[in-house]
Amino acid sequence: MASTPKRITRPSNRWRWPSMAELKIDPEFRDLIPPLSADEYAGLEKNIKAHGCRKALDVWNGILVDGHNRFKICTEHNIPYKVDTITFEDRSAAKLWILDNQFDRRNLDVWTRAELASVYEDVVAAMAKERQGKRNDLNIVEKLPQCPPVPKTRDVVAAKAGISGRTYDKFKTIKEKATPKLIEAVKTGEVSISAAAEICSLSKQEQSRVVEYEKDRIPHIARAIRNDRVTVAHVSHNSGENEWYTPPEFIEAARATMGSIDCDPASCKVANETVKAGVYYDAKADGLKQTWRGNVWMNPPYAQPLIAQFSSAVAEKYKAGEVDQAVVLVNNATETEWFQTMLAEASAVCFPKSRIRFLDKVGNPIGAPLQGQAILYLGPNVDAFVMVFAKFGVICWRDSA
Repeated sequence: MASTPKRITRPSNRWRWPSMAELKIDPEFRDLIPPLSADEYAGLEKNIKAHGCRKALDVWNGILVDGHNRFKICTEHNIPYKVDTITFEDRSAAKLWILDNQFDRRNLDVWTRAELASVYEDVVAAMAKERQGKRNDLNIVEKLPQCPPVPKTRDVVAAKAGISGRTYDKFKTIKEKATPKLIEAVKTGEVSISAAAEICSLSKQEQSRVVEYEKDRIPHIARAIRNDRVTVAHVSHNSGENEWYTPPEFIEAARATMGSIDCDPASCKVANETVKAGVYYDAKADGLKQTWRGNVWMNPPYAQPLIAQFSSAVAEKYKAGEVDQAVVLVNNATETEWFQTMLAEASAVCFPKSRIRFLDKVGNPIGAPLQGQAILYLGPNVDAFVMVFAKFGVICWRDSA
């Protein structure tokens, strides 16, 4: 078992007056110590000015290894301080002691602890590499009493920092793959490490869009990614899908009615550039097998059996409470069983005055379909639906009486 560094404490009546020349500041050592916040520094300064510097500064070979803020305050205000001298085998041992000191006594957030753990791991790895080039004595630990045992796994390093091994893994993923803005959001506490690690599976472009426009939905998006069931909204200009897309005015009307679009269970990359659903399922993800949540927009495939399957799904999910609201755009095939299934649960339906001209993937109108359409609303905000969709055509709604 490694022993702790030897301390030599000067007599309690021995005070030193501030002198920048007396103690050396090593930038590498100093930067290992997370800075105090403005409020923390102000509180420390107020305390030292009122009561003096009661805790000794720790020094190794004339280099300050702990107490940088206290030393700065004492120097600026000409306040005397005490010094404790510590002995280390080398700089690496000094670094590990500094890091251990931070783990033990600072109220650090998880991200900062993970950062320090990463530095700790690097120092230990460098020490191990250096030892490989030297004689492999059995008593190497005794020869370096200041050095703690070399951690065997990331769990040991993480535990020393006061975090779990999984959290440490997520931190490493974020450091390697996240955009600067996503990392900053984690540091400020706006995004959790767990959620950010999931968002890192997206492209840099997708990450930027999520952080900039959908930050409040990141936990939901992260859960969907973690379940490996969904493709998340992102900017794309080259999808390759041969599909028809809904004109934006209808989608915006649905958004205005429901307040948001949380899920599109029958979509693709290009379509979601306009829909902007928090979560969408493409053909590969198969929305019929997934859980839908919140407010749903749906323009399902019109071919059988998919149209019947999606129509039945939205009706059943709304009836079961899985879906809060839904706006569904389909052909006005009122005589079909699938249409009647949805209509039985619908609160209102709009019959557009003309056939909707769908768009190709670059936004150009395609020839009008051979059949007219219907827009069904499932939800409690009938007044909003009527007000917003009235401009498109005649609306029928269920008599609440």
